[in-house]
Amino acid sequence: MSEFGLIEITEKDDVFTIEIAGLNGKTHAGLARVFRRAHESDARVVVVTGKDKSFLAPEKYEFEWVKKLGIYKDMLQIFKEAEDIVRDQINCEKVTIAKVYAPGAHSMGASIALACDFVYASEDATFSDPHLSGFGVPPGDGGALLWPTRIGLSRAREFLMTDRACTAKEAYEIGLINKVAPVDQLDAEVDALIKKLLSYDPLGLKMTKKWLNQYLQQNMNIVGMGSLFAEGMVLASGNFAQKTEAYGKQLEAEGKRKG
Repeated sequence: MSEFGLIEITEKDDVFTIEIAGLNGKTHAGLARVFRRAHESDARVVVVTGKDKSFLAPEKYEFEWVKKLGIYKDMLQIFKEAEDIVRDQINCEKVTIAKVYAPGAHSMGASIALACDFVYASEDATFSDPHLSGFGVPPGDGGALLWPTRIGLSRAREFLMTDRACTAKEAYEIGLINKVAPVDQLDAEVDALIKKLLSYDPLGLKMTKKWLNQYLQQNMNIVGMGSLFAEGMVLASGNFAQKTEAYGKQLEAEGKRKG
């Protein structure tokens, strides 16, 4: 386990790569710092992906840690980290690219992917945010901000208020992601995008991202803390641990995670 938990970072040829292998307490805290590290690096492009060609989904969560989030003394720290994760991604001056392989980006994984400037996915990947259906809480880690920003409020309601997932093809068609590619071509497509981005004037590229992200920063101030507060109200209600336990058992029954 690295200083960022289940996250490995590498920096090579102006590219800062973040590989996420799973989610536990140390990793959540690491996510709140790793994008700041990327921002401070000499790299010009950041690639966020999953370890072993997968992305962050609930089946890769440490569920015993998740169930403890309803404890008040932990809640404030978790909320601070959650806000830092989204805000630091948005404020990072480097162009960020999510490279998403199957099973795809779900729940918090979807928020991390959708906070990137570009989302490239393999054709067998899917996207969803099961905060409400799985954990019984609002999408407080960025979902309430990021899904409507990309696809509009009406479509965002459909995904955030039901348990529906969309394929990479559908995600591309509705504007949720930027590109879908065959599995064996995704790396090449991302490399081609990186090459194009690195061909631009560094300051011009940085300032273009900075001004485009003003929209997200403004909405973050309005939506971000409100969604976190709403999530906290539900966490404190006492039903969260039971709901999480049931969701974990459901994933085990579906063969999506080990017990």
